[in-house]
Amino acid sequence: MPVGYSARCKVCNSPHRVEIEKWVKEGGISAREVARRLAEMGEKISHEAIRRHMLEHFDVTAEAREQYQKSQEQFERAVQRRLSDIEMLDATIADNFELSQATTAWLKDLIAQRKNPPLALVQLREKLQSEMRQAMKTKQELLGDDSESKLADAMVATLDELQELYMNAHGSQERTES
Repeated sequence: MPVGYSARCKVCNSPHRVEIEKWVKEGGISAREVARRLAEMGEKISHEAIRRHMLEHFDVTAEAREQYQKSQEQFERAVQRRLSDIEMLDATIADNFELSQATTAWLKDLIAQRKNPPLALVQLREKLQSEMRQAMKTKQELLGDDSESKLADAMVATLDELQELYMNAHGSQERTES
């Protein structure tokens, strides 16, 4: 994203200007490495000239805005995927709950009639309830509402507090020494 042009700037006048800027902004390649690559392509531009070009003729603000926009789009896609996963889990939980209620009613009816319920029906009910529990656990994990996530959050908060205490104690110790 060019912001300026100088007739005296070797990078501005290079047929590889777009590539040079892309290498630096997207690849994080150093000016020295860019100069080396250009030399391999038969073009001689010093690393100082490349660094100066990036400082004077490259729109960092526009690039930051572009990168921010890209990260927002990636974030939105990730949120949509997570929501989609949670919606599928909700549907699975609801379906399994409905089937579990029906099999439970059927089992109660058979027991009330003093009949032995079929093993397959008992196993179906157990399987439905197991899948329901697993889906609910997975949903809690996705939402960060499970015990492991809560423990991790508590540990991070504790570490932050300890670091702050250390910094406060270390800072006051330096002040008393001077």
